[in-house]
Amino acid sequence: MGLGVAGASRRRFAAMKTYDTKSKSSIPPGKCKGTLLVNLRSFVTTNRDAGAWERLVTSLPKSDRDVLNQPLLASSWYPIGVWNRALRTHVRTANDQAAEIKRFARYVADRDLNTVLKFALSIAMPDTIVARTGMFWSRYFDAGKVFPRMVKPREWVLTITGPTGDDEGPSAMNCGDGVCGWVEQALLLCGASTPKVTHQRCRFRGATECLSEVIW
Repeated sequence: MGLGVAGASRRRFAAMKTYDTKSKSSIPPGKCKGTLLVNLRSFVTTNRDAGAWERLVTSLPKSDRDVLNQPLLASSWYPIGVWNRALRTHVRTANDQAAEIKRFARYVADRDLNTVLKFALSIAMPDTIVARTGMFWSRYFDAGKVFPRMVKPREWVLTITGPTGDDEGPSAMNCGDGVCGWVEQALLLCGASTPKVTHQRCRFRGATECLSEVIW
């Protein structure tokens, strides 16, 4: 059973890669905030070994290596393609790729919401956190948009639009399991007891937009 789930996960992400890497030259390159790269480096070295980050960087194209070998600043902006490829390279080493993305997303939310985004926890209400997911997204990416909509108390829908090229916007794993893990952790931090975010529709698999359901 476990191997079947892991195999299905790998096949799903292999299919997503087809969409991640397609190029649309008319769309300007996107950028991501350095906190994502800084957190990924910390996550990799903490959960693998001291040399894991260097091995990851070495496996990437030279243009990506040139970015990642410079001092990374959490508050600076970097090419989003570098982020997409670095994250994908790390996730491929996991047996359960979806679970690994969620684990990393929770790690990012926990660190950022207790440091650079600490102001957000002062609101400390799940509804308010979910209502501001579009603002949080824009603090990580300059491409794509998140539109939160309340269905009823303790139930929301998040819609994500944006480019799907690897160098133009966040990849499928960001918009799917990444958003699910980040929002679940954010809700836990502000008092929700059993938050659940489910990615139900994906523009990397034929839909016009991504859609996730949020309940707690």
